[in-house]
Amino acid sequence: MKSIQVMLSAYNGCLYLSQQIESILVQENVEVSLLIRDDGSTDQTMKLLQTYEKRYPNISVYAGSNRGAAGSFYDLLQNAGRSFDYYAFADQDDIWFPDKLSAAVAMLETESDRMPLLYAGKVICASKDLKKREAFSYRTDRKPDFGNALLENICMGCTQVFNRPLLILVREHLMQRTVMHDWWMYLTAAYFGKVIYDQHAYMLYRQHDKNVVGMKNQWGKRWRNRIRHFSQMKHKLSDQAELFRMAYAPIVKDDVRLRLLCEYRRHVMLKLKLIFSKSIYRQNRLDDIVCRLLFIISYL
Repeated sequence: MKSIQVMLSAYNGCLYLSQQIESILVQENVEVSLLIRDDGSTDQTMKLLQTYEKRYPNISVYAGSNRGAAGSFYDLLQNAGRSFDYYAFADQDDIWFPDKLSAAVAMLETESDRMPLLYAGKVICASKDLKKREAFSYRTDRKPDFGNALLENICMGCTQVFNRPLLILVREHLMQRTVMHDWWMYLTAAYFGKVIYDQHAYMLYRQHDKNVVGMKNQWGKRWRNRIRHFSQMKHKLSDQAELFRMAYAPIVKDDVRLRLLCEYRRHVMLKLKLIFSKSIYRQNRLDDIVCRLLFIISYL
């Protein structure tokens, strides 16, 4: 039976946290250890977590200052044990099906454990009371690849399960200026190892007003959400690519795709090559077209 350390970041999460913890504790056919970091909560979250820690020997809890979702998960990565077969991220307000982790392990076990491996999959969106449920409809027909990871993250953190080589690699190349942890995992695994994307869903992704990073499932709502966050995307992709190039230098310095995205705003010829490149892409065709149009005006 494979051992998995689940890393959960909690922040003012008393309302739904117990349901998530309980769903993690009943995972089937795996040995689960739960490492929880309180990200500077101001409610009774830490008290609740300490109650669980006293009750269950496989739960460890520690508190830290508020660093936000990405910073908190990076801190968890640095504090994770090195003796586990696999590792997973967990949000504080979802519900996992009992076979979530075992399904991931089954797919990961088909690959060589010597290279960095990342598993991710789909989710079922649910209302805050869990009564309304709908499978997330975003299409992922094209393979997960570094060229895709440069432009978008299809590997939601709450679905990610990964092996020890990926944990160690990421931990040894953390940057002071961070991007979202799950996107960074996708970038790293896609470049140095392999990403396995499961078209099945094994969890309820709870939607409510306090989601740190939410999801809009309907086409119209999804596009309104993208437009609302449009200003936050300025130079984000090229800056993130530059961070990746710095973190893993000199290994990645000659990668053509990375150079195109890092430097396209400085050279017209590189911009043209990026716009017409088939090796860098988004999953959704319309998204892909919009992204290339934004490259024309050097926005991303």
